[in-house]
Amino acid sequence: MARLSTCKGCGKKLQPEEKHIHSSKTYCEECFKKIERESTEYKQLIEFICNNYELEKPTGFMLKQIKELRTEYGYSYAAMTYTLWYCKEILNKSLIEKYGVALIKHYYDEAKDYYSQQEKLKEQINKLSDVEVKTKVVKKTSMNSNKKSASLIDLGNLLEGGDSN
Repeated sequence: MARLSTCKGCGKKLQPEEKHIHSSKTYCEECFKKIERESTEYKQLIEFICNNYELEKPTGFMLKQIKELRTEYGYSYAAMTYTLWYCKEILNKSLIEKYGVALIKHYYDEAKDYYSQQEKLKEQINKLSDVEVKTKVVKKTSMNSNKKSASLIDLGNLLEGGDSN
């Protein structure tokens, strides 16, 4: 009988066919998916920082800030990336290296509200796209087309020398 492995995430005993390995650590399927997602989000955050701060790699100060935001405030890496994008693209803030990623702490809630608002708008648009548009054509017929208006001057009468009113 094979020796059982233990999941590093939840401590569950795993059969050999149940285990998944990430960074030489063994995880169950649920924990593995969570770890993979976090890893992908972290890489996207680092890539966003490098591209927008014009750096080869984030500074130690930035990494310290990211770790602090993750542990003390419970912010996800994806939310941090979205907050930086929101500050740069929506608020037109400058991303300056010496301040690191301090903007995240100050604009996280505002970016979260903006994201929620955008999601609600998407839902409303999706609901409206299912609705069939009904159009009604109304023809307007003029009742006064044969009557001459008293305020208008008939140029034909003026040229013939007729009375203007």
